[in-house]
Amino acid sequence: MLYLNIWRALTPLNELPGPAERIMQAKHDSQVEQLLPLLTPLFGLVVLLFSLWDWRLDPAHAGAALIVRVAAVLLAGVGYWPNRLGWSVTTRCAVIYFCHAGAIIACAWLLQPGLQAGMGAIAASIFSMSVVTLRLRNFVAIVSAPTLLFLLLATLQLGWQDLANCVIQYLFALVLAASVMLLFRLFHQRAFLLEQQLLHLSHHDSLTGACNRLYLEQVAERELALAQRHGRSLAVAMLDIDHFKQVNDNYGHDIGDRVLQELVRCCQGALREVDHFGRLGGEEFICVLPETDRAEAQQCAERLRASLASLRLDTPQGPLRFTVSIGVAVHSPQHPDWPALLKAADKAMYRAKHSGRNCVRLAGTAPEELSSPPAPS
Repeated sequence: MLYLNIWRALTPLNELPGPAERIMQAKHDSQVEQLLPLLTPLFGLVVLLFSLWDWRLDPAHAGAALIVRVAAVLLAGVGYWPNRLGWSVTTRCAVIYFCHAGAIIACAWLLQPGLQAGMGAIAASIFSMSVVTLRLRNFVAIVSAPTLLFLLLATLQLGWQDLANCVIQYLFALVLAASVMLLFRLFHQRAFLLEQQLLHLSHHDSLTGACNRLYLEQVAERELALAQRHGRSLAVAMLDIDHFKQVNDNYGHDIGDRVLQELVRCCQGALREVDHFGRLGGEEFICVLPETDRAEAQQCAERLRASLASLRLDTPQGPLRFTVSIGVAVHSPQHPDWPALLKAADKAMYRAKHSGRNCVRLAGTAPEELSSPPAPS
């Protein structure tokens, strides 16, 4: 019952939602890959040092065992570094483990008194795999080939009673090693989630959940560099809530905070996954729209403006509606970098304010060339 309770305590170690699980696995694989060139020669040295035990235990067969160990260590070298076969880190670990553990099992089988005397080393080798993977199925895949080799050789050499004892010891070691692996995953997962939480807090506005200004500028600079490198379009839309001070004065700052939160929720729901939405400060927000030309940017801005104008917030003072003024700028020789692009969007947004609010204005376009703005709500 105790072991069952321990196992149940480890069962919440299900895979994280999609991208988070992939990020955690990729980070762990990267760490393991960096350690492989250092650790695997050490494992090989340990396998070779067992030859001293071989000579003491069975000098007659120690020479053959040494040949097996050296061959296995050399063969394991293909997994030390990335190769042209494109093996994953898990595959490389499986090859290395099979060579090393297989050498230990085969040498124990060659020597007298046989596999029973080598069960300690065989069981210890299993635990080395507890830290190279975070997935139970990968752990099973890595240890499967050495396990089959052990069962085959044990069946050929041992009687039924000795075979049963060795198999029980081996399975017990497997279960303990798998439990250690799951416990290691638990600590790794908690550390990863905490790191992701801190990373999210450093990149996002605490009130609205939108990107903060520093992170948004980093993202915008990266998207602009990609647009310039590949000759793609890029647009920026700046939003400002109309008469936001009156909202705070008439309804209170708590309602003003709700307005900001609803604006972010509505805009994030209306934008694409590749778009970026952030808060510059106060009631000003920015949309970074990759691969968006002038006409598409205006359509997107109009869609956002109309969606926000249709929102209705219930408050103790009655229903509350609000509108936004939006300025749009598109990357061009006139706006070659992020500060120039942001400044152009800011000027276009103030033109929208002066044009009656609750409307969209494009940078570099005369007001009379646009349709008249809707009446403010």
